[in-house]
Amino acid sequence: MLHRSSHPSIGRRRLLALCLCWVGLAVHAAPGPGAADAGSRTLHVVSDENYPPYLFRDADGRVQGYLVDYWKLWQQKTGVTVRLSAMQWPEAQRQLLNGGADVIDMLYHTAAREPLYDYSPPYDRLPTNIYSHASISGISNVQTLKGFQVAVQTGDACVEELAARGITSLQEYENYETLLGAASRAEVKILCLDEAPANFYLHRLGIEDEFRKAFELYVGEPRRAVRKGESDTLALVMRGMQAITPEEDEALSRKWFGAPLRQLDKAMLRFLQLVGGSAIGIALLLGIWAWTTRRAVKRK
Repeated sequence: MLHRSSHPSIGRRRLLALCLCWVGLAVHAAPGPGAADAGSRTLHVVSDENYPPYLFRDADGRVQGYLVDYWKLWQQKTGVTVRLSAMQWPEAQRQLLNGGADVIDMLYHTAAREPLYDYSPPYDRLPTNIYSHASISGISNVQTLKGFQVAVQTGDACVEELAARGITSLQEYENYETLLGAASRAEVKILCLDEAPANFYLHRLGIEDEFRKAFELYVGEPRRAVRKGESDTLALVMRGMQAITPEEDEALSRKWFGAPLRQLDKAMLRFLQLVGGSAIGIALLLGIWAWTTRRAVKRK
């Protein structure tokens, strides 16, 4: 027969002791401040899926580009798991501001964005150009755009830049690929595009001879950004960026951007110097051989 205590305080004391024991175990098991920076944390990074060679989808829909390899390397350096999502550029900005992501990559700093984001330092300089159809001449500066409709990507810094200069007749497209698809059908003839993806899509669509660079509108500086005030997340991003060595970043750049033209020019110059030196040496040897041959013939 089981014996029950007739004193209610004994049961309460046992229950209290059991609760304190569980609390103690929970406190002991809880991670300390900053422990979420690695291992258990996942950093959700979003960016534009139509920005080759930084981030884009191949013919089979697979996400590729410099940022894929970069964030894998960042993950190795920090131990923090990274989930990189490629999506339409306006949606990437909405995801971050609505709390659906932690970091947005490839964002330019603008006056309108200043109250919304905190930024890393820029990590590149990318020209943004105005392109005009070969049938249109005289487009040489912003003033000459007046009266024309300019095709732009929704959410692009180009929209804000043109509006600040008084150009508001804009035709917006959801991404660069659809914009240039419209250009290939002659639906639009003046385009505002970042140079890197413009070159990619113009050649892929086979219309590189139909459009020409009219002038450079500005030079953008891509950054990594977080929601305003999230300094801890930005500090974590920066620590990972600083852990990647210049040699490692250079290797990624060579893979996705190729060797800089100046390096190719130097290599070609060395090659030409070598070939030129060899040719001179051979010419001298042939000259000496011909001279000695003529002397021998005269002696005979």
